[in-house]
Amino acid sequence: MSDTEEPASRFIDQYKNQGRTDAILQAERRQRLLEKQKRSRDLELDAGRPGLLEELAAEPEPPSGDDSMEYQSAPTRAKKRVRIITSKLFANKVQLSEWMHERPDDLDCWLVRPCPVGQRCLLVFRQRIAIAFSKRGRSIASVRTKLNLRDAIVLDCILAKDRTFYILDALVLAQVELVSCECQFRFAWIESKYHENGLAELLDKKTANGKEGFRLALLPSYDLADPAAMERCWSHYPAFPDDSPRLDGYLFYHKQSQYVYGKTPLVVWLFAFMLQDVLRLPPGVVNGRHLADKPARYTGNYAAYIEEFDRMQANRRRKPRNKGKKPQQMDTTGELGGQDGVTPDATLWEAMEAAPLDSDDDDLCPTREEDAMRALEME
Repeated sequence: MSDTEEPASRFIDQYKNQGRTDAILQAERRQRLLEKQKRSRDLELDAGRPGLLEELAAEPEPPSGDDSMEYQSAPTRAKKRVRIITSKLFANKVQLSEWMHERPDDLDCWLVRPCPVGQRCLLVFRQRIAIAFSKRGRSIASVRTKLNLRDAIVLDCILAKDRTFYILDALVLAQVELVSCECQFRFAWIESKYHENGLAELLDKKTANGKEGFRLALLPSYDLADPAAMERCWSHYPAFPDDSPRLDGYLFYHKQSQYVYGKTPLVVWLFAFMLQDVLRLPPGVVNGRHLADKPARYTGNYAAYIEEFDRMQANRRRKPRNKGKKPQQMDTTGELGGQDGVTPDATLWEAMEAAPLDSDDDDLCPTREEDAMRALEME
């Protein structure tokens, strides 16, 4: 634009977000949400609004006729298949994270959990069966329990390839609805009841026919107000024994945050290789192998990386899906269909596919979902 040209708008300096970065906007939204949660807690109690426990009581009991779930894909097929259960109650109830755009000023008010690669789900225990539901409320696994549970349990988990449900959070546990409770209380309650009630022993390690069953494990949480805890969290490599499952990244939870259905700025996400740049930690706090295990495209400019990551993800979702054809696999050739002409590398694509900040179950084609169900169901 030349010196004589006028700007696109004479009111550009009056735009609401002019000159404000994503980090500033996220911090403001975070503060507004905390204030709103404090007000809404009393309002909901006064209004007598039914909670998740009341909704669970009104929900039909899960099928319990046999150890497996059947799926009827078409009336012409006589072969017994896994039954996919769709639940409106558990659809869109998984709490999702945003990127951490900048180190929070109140870092000591946050808790962090390391996350394995896997699929986010809600694991719902009722009587003698536990069903895992994806973000959209579609069942991905059914598990027989050792005990006939009197009270329902709803856990926010990551289901990893080692057939373990890793507990991130809880919505209902030990007759207490935790959705409106602060995160610090929820995490303390989960840890206490996990050990007191023997949750790790609820699932059979072997199925009735001797096949490998599922396991339940609690992910550790670290208080960032404790420098020693921060060092314990990030100094050792790998994050999980024998690197199995593989570390995906870290979820940061604000201590005062309630459980939110959907995305919230009070839960934020970072890959391990971004920790040093975003959090501005002293040298040596983060294990060097975490920092070295990064995509070639990442150069330390995390803001540019996040922008590119989101653009690639949007392009992937815009790809056409041809019904009836073999599902397309993740493109790792370095070529991306679309008008932008972006050429991502394979490592970035693989990291994108695994990231729990936006689960890949949105991209499952029907045949792929059926295959996943058949591989996971308890026979």
